[in-house]
Amino acid sequence: MKNLKQTPAAKTGWLAVGVIAAMLVVLFWRSFLPEYVHFSNDGPLGVQNAAWVQMPGGITGMWVDLNYLGQSGGAYTPGITALLHVLLTPLGYAKFYAPIGLFILGLGAWTFFRQLKLSPLAAALGALAAVLNSTYFSTACWGLASHEIAIGMNFLALALVVGCTTATPTSVRWTRLALAGLCVGINVMEAADIGALFSMLVAIVVFFHSLTEGEGAVVQKAVRGVGRVAVVAVFAGFIAVQTVLSLVGTSVQGVAGNAQDTESKAAHWDWATQWSLPKAETFGLLVPGLFGYKLETPKDMQPSLRDSYRSGVYWGGAGRDPAIDRYFDAGSQGQQPQGFMRFTGGGNYCGILVLLIAGWAIAQAFRRQNSLFADAQKRMIQFWAVVMLLCLLFAWGRFAPFYALLYHLPYFSTIRNPAKFLIFFSWALVIIFAYGVHALNRRYLDPAAMKAADLNTQFKNWWAKASGFDRKWTFASVGLFGASALGWLIYMAQKPALISYLQKVGFGDTDPTHETSAPAIAAFSLGQAGWALALLAVAVGLVLLVITGYFNGPRAKTGVVLLGGFLIFDMGRANLPWLVHWDYKQKYEVGSLNPVVKFLTDKPYEH
Repeated sequence: MKNLKQTPAAKTGWLAVGVIAAMLVVLFWRSFLPEYVHFSNDGPLGVQNAAWVQMPGGITGMWVDLNYLGQSGGAYTPGITALLHVLLTPLGYAKFYAPIGLFILGLGAWTFFRQLKLSPLAAALGALAAVLNSTYFSTACWGLASHEIAIGMNFLALALVVGCTTATPTSVRWTRLALAGLCVGINVMEAADIGALFSMLVAIVVFFHSLTEGEGAVVQKAVRGVGRVAVVAVFAGFIAVQTVLSLVGTSVQGVAGNAQDTESKAAHWDWATQWSLPKAETFGLLVPGLFGYKLETPKDMQPSLRDSYRSGVYWGGAGRDPAIDRYFDAGSQGQQPQGFMRFTGGGNYCGILVLLIAGWAIAQAFRRQNSLFADAQKRMIQFWAVVMLLCLLFAWGRFAPFYALLYHLPYFSTIRNPAKFLIFFSWALVIIFAYGVHALNRRYLDPAAMKAADLNTQFKNWWAKASGFDRKWTFASVGLFGASALGWLIYMAQKPALISYLQKVGFGDTDPTHETSAPAIAAFSLGQAGWALALLAVAVGLVLLVITGYFNGPRAKTGVVLLGGFLIFDMGRANLPWLVHWDYKQKYEVGSLNPVVKFLTDKPYEH
């Protein structure tokens, strides 16, 4: 019998999955310490130990009996999160739910990119960019890793769909579409209203992909697309029917203020749009920590990192009560309204290398001639670019007129918090980035090519033969860095105005040594902008080195390592503030620290 050997592609796949797993182990290393659990705002260890939430009984129904007679907790949706509840003890769940959710996201992304026939490097870096995207990473660390599990399922659904070609046997094709539907259904089970929005986007992607795939008349492709969407929808509805009925019953029907008449929608506007992305905070997609991180950063971070993130408290306007904004806009006359000044537990940094390469890919996709992408790839990149733009406009919510158009559609007024559209923005961005890495890899990182000359000679030779596009991209990259440097200098000059604004929005202490004073917070923000400028210079230089062909031939592995290493360093550094661990024995006074518990457990019927 012959020994079965793994193909190079299979070995590369295992390596990519191993890198993602190893990176998560390093980032969440304190979860492996016996006394530590990861912070969870929405499911802390104390709640996980409550009797009413224990599995598998929670699948048949939960009664929250901690106050008076209690109240219904609904039934636990039998999805992946429920399975983790069953397989892991409450302690294990508190330790590893976040990294497991992120791993599922990365695995789904990697599978999708490989099904797109992208290069192993593109699949690996695309998966890393998805896992480390702060919109996803911070959400998982907040205690909502079910969202990341849902996104991973959507990636798997698309992987199954794009694997259905005209050459695929009919039985296999329909089986894959049915499985894709089940993945979309699990997405709804895990992410509720966000999952419902994702299912709509997946349906659009499936239909559009059918229009761009293969040859044939447009009408024939459209009919095929409608059929695929129908199959996916039927199987998604089959598995998620319980979640859908629960979501409609608890969030739409019979809920005060959710009527669909014009007056009810107008009255509901402030509540529905409180968590919108202020337009100025769009810069947070490019600069991590520009507006701070969590409300208490660096509290409970790893001790060795706290000094680096001191004064990193969030000072933006996400979650601010709209009445307070109107009060400021009116000149702060009279008594300031009550409500949140701000509230956030996450960030939205996308990665400077991700944004740069995605921008390059979009520019390539809109080239009329000599694009590095095939026509079908160009159309998909253009599609995702439109998704990115629309989602960013919608994420601005009440700070721009665009979300109002969506809000007045039937039942969209029942969906709260426009900032969640950044989830879809990040999804589209990561996909475009993977396409960009693929094109760079195939054209400029070929290990079989001849070894490039030294840097100076290689650049001169390349520039003499460079296309108009490459020359324009070089000038644009250098111009981007120059504009960013100028912007940083202007921001530095505006430090007094920034301090004044911080004092206006609740940071009144003027002592620069106090970590939550206005001067200290302003200094931290300026420092983060400086860090971003330095990283932008490295990213621009790295991409230009790739484009010049310097990493072709034997240097290809060096180029791969530098791209991957920079991506992990940049985005990993930006995500460190979300890694908050607690000594649960001390926090919950477990064992001998809390004699009251021991007293109450002795003859509990008497107490």
